[in-house]
Amino acid sequence: MFDNLYNTFILPYLANPYLPSVVISVAALVLGVGLRWITGRWLVRIATKRENPYDDILVDALRRSILYVVLLTGLNIALRELPRAKVIMPYARPFLTASFVVLLAYILTKVLKMLVRIRAEHDHNRVATVSLTRRAIEIVVYTIAGVMVLRSFGVDIAPIITALGVGGLAVALALQETLANLFAGIYITLADQIRVGDYIRISDGFEGYVRDIGWRNTTIEMQEMNAVIIPNSKLSQAIVINYNLPNETQYLPITFGVHHNTDPQLVEDVLVNMVHTFGYASSEEAFKAEKTDGKIRGLLFSPEPIVRFREFGEFTLNFRFFVAVSHFDLQFEARSNVMKQVYYTFKKAGIVIPMPIRALQIGSAPESDTQHSLSSAEMQELLREMRGREKKA
Repeated sequence: MFDNLYNTFILPYLANPYLPSVVISVAALVLGVGLRWITGRWLVRIATKRENPYDDILVDALRRSILYVVLLTGLNIALRELPRAKVIMPYARPFLTASFVVLLAYILTKVLKMLVRIRAEHDHNRVATVSLTRRAIEIVVYTIAGVMVLRSFGVDIAPIITALGVGGLAVALALQETLANLFAGIYITLADQIRVGDYIRISDGFEGYVRDIGWRNTTIEMQEMNAVIIPNSKLSQAIVINYNLPNETQYLPITFGVHHNTDPQLVEDVLVNMVHTFGYASSEEAFKAEKTDGKIRGLLFSPEPIVRFREFGEFTLNFRFFVAVSHFDLQFEARSNVMKQVYYTFKKAGIVIPMPIRALQIGSAPESDTQHSLSSAEMQELLREMRGREKKA
């Protein structure tokens, strides 16, 4: 009975010439899923225990690609086991090769972009975060992959390159402005003078944070939460003030005046002592301080504050006070808190900030007691009366 069942149901399938290909395909699928599960659980745990960020990149790339690599490899082997493999493989091999190339290009693009991002964060180099850099990586990798795919199908790329060279001249003439913005964006990115995250002011009057440098435009976010889109060619030709260069530490000017009876040296001593009391020693300490402990966030006493006696004003002795701030992002908060502390410190030290007093008259001017002017005869009569009084006296 067992022999009959074996000969009836099992033997015909075992004798099927397509069975090895099916088994290999199913085995490849099971192996790929299993390896992906292992990399997703076991290797991820190992990578998270280590502080090296490059381990995470390799594990993520392996986890994303291992299933497709195993499937393509199994499919390649399965096709070779088919009865008419010699007829099928010349047509299937280019598609398999192209699939491998596209898969490797995708993995390489992801890995390179992640490596550049981590390197930029490690070196505080924000050039790598712009979209132009990411697009450049994608264009280069996928262009090489496209050439390899064409060669796998037996396409001669020499005539294509020649045609592109001839047609490229016409395209360049038609897209002069676009190409100018593209190369200006590349120049801005490589020059590293305007970076994503910097606060800049342009000669046209726009100012704000650089959020992205694209292949055509640069996006600047203003303090009013509006975005300004500036063509790269215009930005490369403009006069730009970058408040984050050469470093993020900068002086904030504060102008004020005190009473003429105030000792100028007392004003300087009080202000310097105030900065040492409420400031931080380093930029890292000032920026990372979550709880200020009574200090002013972002305020530094190194470099030293500067107090300059500017002039004798009409009502006050005018001073200019320069305080160092650790980061540009903190300047507005620091300026407000420093000015409030100057007010409290002056009040405590008895330093008066005078205010000019003016008389303000609202309404029409009062009427004169003389309703009309005197005539010449009346004036002569008044003068004679005054002389007579003087003689009698």
